Amino acid sequence: MMSKPDNNMLPYALSFIAGLAICLFITVTSGRKEAWDAPAYFTVGIPMMCLVIFAISYWFPQRAWRWALSMAIGQSVAMVMGGGSASLWPLAIIAMTVVSVPQFIVAMVASGIAKKMAPPDESGP
Repeated sequence: MMSKPDNNMLPYALSFIAGLAICLFITVTSGRKEAWDAPAYFTVGIPMMCLVIFAISYWFPQRAWRWALSMAIGQSVAMVMGGGSASLWPLAIIAMTVVSVPQFIVAMVASGIAKKMAPPDESGP
């Protein structure tokens, strides 16, 4: 059985980069100023982010909500990079958190599945 990486920063980085990359990709390919202005954000972007978050949360199931939050921050950075105002960045983080509800739900589901499938802890009495 393959052992899980022991780097606590890895899931943060993976989820942040995925949110950033998916949003930037949609922004560039749609020609819109912000990814969420494009229908592809909801039909392609959110499902892709849910798949990524599922994998990360399954692999790193402890407090998986953190990975969805990290992805939301990556999306908000993409919004600012796409031409949004840096002064609106705090608002973008709040908006991305709200729009990221599906990723939060998927993270919790994946974490629950991973915890149920984990072998019992053998360090008990």
